[in-house]
Amino acid sequence: MGAPRYNIHETVSAADEAALSRLAADVSKCYFRAAIPIEVRWGIPSASEADEPKLIVDDLSPEQKHDLELAILAFHHRNYEEARDRLEQFVNARHAEASKLYVKTLQKLRCPNWDVIAKQINRVSTDSLYVPAGSTEVRDGKSVILVHQGLSASIGQNAPKCVVRYVVHHEFLHIHLGTDALDPHPPLFRRFDKCFPQRARAIDWLQAHNFTTIDDVRP
Repeated sequence: MGAPRYNIHETVSAADEAALSRLAADVSKCYFRAAIPIEVRWGIPSASEADEPKLIVDDLSPEQKHDLELAILAFHHRNYEEARDRLEQFVNARHAEASKLYVKTLQKLRCPNWDVIAKQINRVSTDSLYVPAGSTEVRDGKSVILVHQGLSASIGQNAPKCVVRYVVHHEFLHIHLGTDALDPHPPLFRRFDKCFPQRARAIDWLQAHNFTTIDDVRP
């Protein structure tokens, strides 16, 4: 069963907003002995914990290989609309790695139904769930932490507090350790992440509700 679809225009209750702010402040104080480093808000993260797609091209024709190369170049040059258009043929052909890149492209374009398409693609490649529970990214010109609104009580699945605390803690770790996109979860990060109380319960809940976790990604 896939994760439910959430509308990017739907907003959580004021009570949920206040609860998240209190919880984030508590996590920062208890585990980092510091004030909240950046704003934490509800939303639908565009980031993904999935591995970068590998180029498995043995079964492709020379023309398809060329098209895939152009799609990858377009993606890395941030020409996301071109990348999307060039990748569609590979999604239809059930090419797993290109399909992953297609999902990333939809996320970059902030397509409101990217998660629905990702669930369909999961039937081709099931090594990633494609629904991140949290993300640190730029919104409205500033860095923020987004916690997926699917964890909220008002419009989501009312995740236990330990789950939301874990997601916030995970994102705070990225900030405090200064991790980079090429190696987001180095050994030190993983050691700190595993020290979080009730981590196992949080991971189990997230996986059961089709959210990505650090345990889905190979070290």
